[in-house]
Amino acid sequence: MDTYNNDNSKNGLVLDQSAGNLKGTSETIRGASSVKRDIVLDKDLDYVAGVLDGDGNFDVRTSAKGLRVLKAIRLSMSSRDTRVLSQVKKILGCGSIRAHVRLPTYYISTKVEMRRVVELLNGRIRLKTDNFAESCKYFGIEFKEANYVIPENSTYLTGLIDTDGSVLYNFQRNVVCLELEFKQTIRSERLDFSGTIPGVTPKVLKLIKRNQTKDKIFYSIRFVFCPSVDCMIHIYNFAMKSRNYSDFKFYRLTQIKSFLEVRCFKNAIKGSDEHKIYSKWVLNFVSHLNPNPNISYLNELTL
Repeated sequence: MDTYNNDNSKNGLVLDQSAGNLKGTSETIRGASSVKRDIVLDKDLDYVAGVLDGDGNFDVRTSAKGLRVLKAIRLSMSSRDTRVLSQVKKILGCGSIRAHVRLPTYYISTKVEMRRVVELLNGRIRLKTDNFAESCKYFGIEFKEANYVIPENSTYLTGLIDTDGSVLYNFQRNVVCLELEFKQTIRSERLDFSGTIPGVTPKVLKLIKRNQTKDKIFYSIRFVFCPSVDCMIHIYNFAMKSRNYSDFKFYRLTQIKSFLEVRCFKNAIKGSDEHKIYSKWVLNFVSHLNPNPNISYLNELTL
């Protein structure tokens, strides 16, 4: 259990680990926050920024007095990805997790903690910038623009994978693909992942999607990190260096190495030992932590 959380801060308590004592007062909490800020690693903050840019929300509202106020910082994800919420909470050292069955939510709502998190993430947020810039203004903090050229092996990409990423098996191309897709905006178009995964330059697609029911058109941008077979091992190496906390996606990324050993068996004679090995890999990949896999190519496989 974390020693610094919403419940304790409301009670004016924080654990001073160096002294092994509980101390009170809001001043102590502010002091503890500054200590936390000094020891949070850049790579951890980059990961949190990626996660929040994916599924996070800086909830800025207009108050009764007409002022723009940050009410809470929230992160909601599938129950399958609660480990991501726990990791973000661990890194930031504050906040609480509401364990809703369908959509567990991590949230921060105290002013002291929200200010600290905004300070920590300033210069790292790239997609949720409108509300984040308002959050900075609310606390009297100068908003810093982030660098949109994402560095080599950056955990910012890891955070985006855990939220807006997809690790897919493409049966026709016989490859495992890594993809990111966002709403197409001026900000998302500026993202440059060309040097983030060594050996991989993603293909960028701008897509138009139609919702026939509501007669609406949506514009999205997709980054495809598997333009060739040779890219798969580089994606695997990146994942091994920058640990994902979505167990579902991390498991799929770990399977790339074994896939490279069996993918040549795709066209083996059905019923042969080689084809059985290949089919077993495919079925395991698509069904792990996925109770309702859509396997349209199932009739192509024979165990």
